[in-house]
Amino acid sequence: MKSFLRKNIWRIATTLILVIAGWVVRQAMAPDIKLIYHLFSSLIVIVGTQVVWGIQAGIHKLLNKWLPFSTYLYLRVIVQLCAGLLAMYLLRLLIFGVFFPNAPVSLALVTLINSLVSILVNLALMSEQFTAWWVESQVRAERLEKEKVQVQYLHLKNQVDPHFLFNALTSLDSLVKTEPDLASQFIGHMAKVYRYALQNRDREVVSLHTELSFLEHYISLQKIRFGPALGIDIQIDKMQQEKGIAMVSLQMLIDNAIKHNEIHAEYPLRISIFVEGDYLYVRNNKQVRRQLLHSDKRGLQQMTQLYTFLTDRPVLVRDEIDTFTVALPLL
Repeated sequence: MKSFLRKNIWRIATTLILVIAGWVVRQAMAPDIKLIYHLFSSLIVIVGTQVVWGIQAGIHKLLNKWLPFSTYLYLRVIVQLCAGLLAMYLLRLLIFGVFFPNAPVSLALVTLINSLVSILVNLALMSEQFTAWWVESQVRAERLEKEKVQVQYLHLKNQVDPHFLFNALTSLDSLVKTEPDLASQFIGHMAKVYRYALQNRDREVVSLHTELSFLEHYISLQKIRFGPALGIDIQIDKMQQEKGIAMVSLQMLIDNAIKHNEIHAEYPLRISIFVEGDYLYVRNNKQVRRQLLHSDKRGLQQMTQLYTFLTDRPVLVRDEIDTFTVALPLL
């Protein structure tokens, strides 16, 4: 039923307008008219409108092939309106010239009504087509925008990997020389981080539990690098871990905090990860690196754009004096 109404909304609306207009005109011209005559006349209007619609729709389809709007817009509108009036003239000639030659009606009034109905129906047909094109263009634009954001997000993930790899290899080089056992642990965590990235590289959304399992290895690598100067506190219960999150988004936010802030024994970086309501919060204290005061925050913008296609709830960003917070909607 819904699909029928959606498909024929313009036809139904046009018929309803003509029925109401006919009712108002009859009532104005003959206030004492009986209800049964109103109903009978409305039935004739409904049937007549469907006949007219069918004829005009046939002309509309033929002109779509011979004189498309995309090539001859103004000419097409004029030709369609004129063709519709001509079709109504021939129909009127057939009815009153052949079938009802002695009908007690005013041909001038009938001509006026037929002409108005023809123009209204044609305008409705053209509006229906223009509306369908507009909706299709909106859907196409949204699909292209989503594909663009997906490509940007994939590019962002690919950017994170070389940055992370460079820092990891630098730390590994130092560990191999000074602490071989710790270097072995470092390699093990690093292998699991890349295994996760390879196994899920084509996925946009993973469960929060899956992301946190991967994050344990990523955090272990960072703690080996920074020691007690980096503290990451995760407070998320198991029930909340069944919800979804964009893949590697937590890694990106932690990496973003590490990249933009000083990390030193005298200035420890503290990152808190917790859930409130339907949002996952990542908050860190601010001690911004001087050379990164003017970051373009492109990675965060691309992640925010991706979430606009995953959920209606926005990504929340609060840049305060002492803290920086990003809240991701759980999916």
